[in-house]
Amino acid sequence: MKSNANAKTIILITSGILFALVPIITTNLSCLMGNSNKRADYSDNINLDHKNPQISAVSGKIHIDNNWTDAKTAGICTGEGTYSNPYIIEDLVIDGGGAGSCIFIENSNVYFKIENCTIYYSGPYGRSFLEAGIKLKLVSNGSLINNNVSNNKAYGIRFWFSNNNTISGNTVNNNAYGIYLGYSDRNTVSGNTVNNNGNGIYLSGSNNTILWNTANNNNENGIDLSGSSNNTISWNTANNNNENGIYLGYSDRNTVSGNSVNNNKFFNIRMVNSNYNIVSGNTLIGNYYCIYETDCHGNVFENNKCNAGDGISFELIILLISGGAMIGVATILLIRRTLKGNLKIFRINISF
Repeated sequence: MKSNANAKTIILITSGILFALVPIITTNLSCLMGNSNKRADYSDNINLDHKNPQISAVSGKIHIDNNWTDAKTAGICTGEGTYSNPYIIEDLVIDGGGAGSCIFIENSNVYFKIENCTIYYSGPYGRSFLEAGIKLKLVSNGSLINNNVSNNKAYGIRFWFSNNNTISGNTVNNNAYGIYLGYSDRNTVSGNTVNNNGNGIYLSGSNNTILWNTANNNNENGIDLSGSSNNTISWNTANNNNENGIYLGYSDRNTVSGNSVNNNKFFNIRMVNSNYNIVSGNTLIGNYYCIYETDCHGNVFENNKCNAGDGISFELIILLISGGAMIGVATILLIRRTLKGNLKIFRINISF
C-alpha cells in the first residue's frame, strides 16, 4: 500500500510539472515554426525564377544577339518572347566596371522586358566608345521599365536604329547622356527621371512620344531634338538646365505642348532651322526670352504662359568681316523681338 501511495504521489507531481511547462513548450514551438517559415520565404526571395523577388541578384554583363533561347537556358531571362509572355530580365544588379555596356541587346524583334534592375558604371565615353548602361541596336518590341540606370560614364540608355520600344518609369541620373535615341522611330519615352546628366533626353527620329518625364539640372539641354519630325513632346518638366530646357535643331512638324520649362540658363525653348512646329500650352517662366528662334518659319505659338517683359522692337544689325582691315559688308541680320500676349519670342532671320 505504501508503494502504491508513493507511485501516485510521483504521478501527481510529474503531471503538475508538465502542466506548468505547457505554455513554455507551446511558445518555443511557435518560435521554431515561425523561424522555419521565414527561412522558406528568404529562400524564395533569392531565387531568380521567383515571380516577385524582393532583393536583387548580382549579375555579370549581358549581351544578347538574337539568341534569346540560349539566354533563357542560361537562366538570364524567363518567358517565351511573345506579346502575352515576353522574355523578362529582372531584378539584377550589374556593375559595368567602367568598360563596355552592362546590358547590350541587338538584332532582336521578339517581345522582351528589362525591369527593376540597377545598372551602373558602364563606359568609357569617347568618339569610339558608345557604351551604355542599357544599349539597344536594331531592336524592336522591347520595354525598359522601372530600372535605375545611373552613374554610367557614357550613356545611361542608348537606342540605335531601334523602333517600337518603350522606356518607362526609369531613373537615369548622372550619366554623360541620360536617354539617347539615335535614328529611332515610334518609341515611347514616359515617366522617367533624367536629371544631372551631360545631356538629358536626346532624340533623332520620327513619330516618337516623349511625355511625363522630368529632365532637370542637366549640363546641356533637358530635351534635345535633332533632325527629328512628327514627334510629340508633352507634359514634361525641363527646369534649371545649363543651356536650354527644350531644344529643336533642324526638326520640323513636331508638337511641343503642356510642358513646364522654367529657369533654364540660355532659353526655355530654343529653335534652330526648325519649321512648322506647334508650341502650345507650355509654362515658360524665369527667362527673358521664353522662346528663341533662328532661321525658322511656319511655327505656331498658342496659349503659352511666360513672364517675359513687354514691348515690340526692330533692330537692323550690319556685321563686318575684317582681315586686319575692313573688307565690306558680309551679312545682314534682321532681328525682331515680338511680344504675343505675355509671351516673348526672339527671332533671327539671316539673309545674304
